[in-house]
Amino acid sequence: MIDHHHGTLDRIVDTERRSLRPIGATAYEVAARTGDQLTALARLPGVLLYRGVRLAGHAPPIPYALSAGTRLVLVDTVAWPPGSYATTPGGAVLCDTTYIGQSAHLLLGAVRRLRRLQPRGHRVTAVVVVHPSIAGTLTLPGATGTELTWTHAACAVPTIAHRLRRHRASPGPSRAQTALTVATAPLS
Repeated sequence: MIDHHHGTLDRIVDTERRSLRPIGATAYEVAARTGDQLTALARLPGVLLYRGVRLAGHAPPIPYALSAGTRLVLVDTVAWPPGSYATTPGGAVLCDTTYIGQSAHLLLGAVRRLRRLQPRGHRVTAVVVVHPSIAGTLTLPGATGTELTWTHAACAVPTIAHRLRRHRASPGPSRAQTALTVATAPLS
């Protein structure tokens, strides 16, 4: 059987350097919850799941990336309390119109860097999976163009599966898949 999983979540730790941080749970706990959901997608033919993806030397790793043919989806994950969340054009996260000290800027930057590396016809996007930290209404930010989508944890699998669909079969690993395999390798 071919292993469709690469990397580990061991590098997902709580730090102020994380631009998106869970509230009411640890970064590892929330990433592990999301990972339980993503396992079903990783079983699909042609889908590869990468854990603990470090795309920039100074930035904390992104919990997940999934690839299928010409599609690549970066997945970050948080837990937030009830509120009405929005983002500014620069990626700053607001809750009920107040800045909460978090931003999607690094994730958007990772999408843009990977897009520049890919051949024409490849698509790189990101999804932030939001788990509720306590009961209540959680209104998520709108999509940031074609780059970033926010989704409730209950809708994570269909949202991510939609972004992996309609891909062309690829005879070998894309540049992103090769880079992700390196990015998830254990640090020596």
